[in-house]
Amino acid sequence: MGLSLRAGRSTGPLPSDPWPQWSYGGFRLFRRGLAAHVGIDLPRMQGFGGDTAWTSVSSPLRHLLNHPDDSGEISADQARELAPVLHDALNALAAEDVDGLLWGPDSHNGRAGRELVALLTLCGAEGLPVIFV
Repeated sequence: MGLSLRAGRSTGPLPSDPWPQWSYGGFRLFRRGLAAHVGIDLPRMQGFGGDTAWTSVSSPLRHLLNHPDDSGEISADQARELAPVLHDALNALAAEDVDGLLWGPDSHNGRAGRELVALLTLCGAEGLPVIFV
């Protein structure tokens, strides 16, 4: 049991669609790492135990960070804004990950993160939402 993201096609996802997946705990660590990378103290944010409003965050990563794990969607416009920023963040995190275990290309976060960038890019290009399942 965990988190999956898929293209919001009315007919359901295509077999060729990217399909990023994490355990809930793994996704929590993924988001914490991304937040820390861009200088967001996640425990201080609304929804994570703090009272700092998400409107104070300018990074497009807010669309992914300020989101329930198990429901909802990211709009096609948000996906277009988020994809390149997430791509750059993942590359930077991988470059900083000396042993490659957490963010390297062969790590789960590396593989699922690349799948998520591909899904965001696809959904942005096709005008589809990204659905949290």
